[in-house]
Amino acid sequence: MRVLLQNRASGIHALAGDSVQLEKTREYLIKIGVNVIYRSSPDPDLEGFDLVHLFNLIPVTETYHQFLNARRQNKPVLLSPVYWNPREYLEHDKKLVEYLEWWEKTMPLRRAILDGCALILPNSQMELAVLENTFGQLPQAEIIPNGADRQFAAARPEHFYSKYGKKNFLLSVGRICRRKNQIQLIRAAKLLKLPLVLIGPLNDSEYYVECRKAAAGHQVMFIDTLTPKELSSAYAAARVHALVSWYDTPGLVSLEAALAGCRIVSTDRGSAREYFGDAAEYCDPSDLNSICLAISRAWQAPHHPGLKEEVLNRFTWERVAAATYRGYQAVLVRAGRKS
Repeated sequence: MRVLLQNRASGIHALAGDSVQLEKTREYLIKIGVNVIYRSSPDPDLEGFDLVHLFNLIPVTETYHQFLNARRQNKPVLLSPVYWNPREYLEHDKKLVEYLEWWEKTMPLRRAILDGCALILPNSQMELAVLENTFGQLPQAEIIPNGADRQFAAARPEHFYSKYGKKNFLLSVGRICRRKNQIQLIRAAKLLKLPLVLIGPLNDSEYYVECRKAAAGHQVMFIDTLTPKELSSAYAAARVHALVSWYDTPGLVSLEAALAGCRIVSTDRGSAREYFGDAAEYCDPSDLNSICLAISRAWQAPHHPGLKEEVLNRFTWERVAAATYRGYQAVLVRAGRKS
């Protein structure tokens, strides 16, 4: 079996959850013997490929051209939608009005891709329900949860503490951008008088300046992207990891933090509850008081028994690759091709 994975071209240098999901899916499919190649170009020659697997239905323009290329060359298409309806996020900030207009204009492209897929692979039943609510009838679907690397379960705090002198703090990992909502987290940390560490690349320079101004006079440390080993140690050194985004599905960093022993605070917009159930605290990203209450509950709570084991048992990249491979096989069987 030879499979082509495709995503937005910017996924190579502007890392986000979709690019991590693609890369880890590729890595672990290769480990189980699948011949997997990644290309971001819109019109590669698909001779010799059995399937095309696309990622991310939100930044749809490139995905649509990749989809059309696969259809022209008669290759079955699978899609990991990485989807949540962003309308609430786009409507809350006047700075995003142009993106909202683009979103509405490009909805027919998303509909066309869904209509032409052999199989879609949402990350949760909640994501599938949002897709059904938005688009109505869908192609066949197989739920493939997101994953985390087992290495985070062996995380130790000493390296991060030695380098940065921080332990027992509030942590948030993610791109510095409006959707991740770090400015509200900074305000909450100030009100609660908790030290805050933000780790992640700068995705929006104007928003970063706003966050820096909001952080003035408080213990807020900004750290750029870390290696997986360094990030693992940061999780282990923290007390609570908070992801207060406008939506996340569920947030790969929350899975990693849970493996490393953090107490978890998550946005209630997205699919985190399907992953963590009662083992996390949830907040309304638009409500500062809700964020403060969720962080306070998590800060005072003991480690949730069994959370690490639950993530190890259900949400690892090994399991993601195995389930994805079964999806590939099913599509090829239905198409009358060898699997």
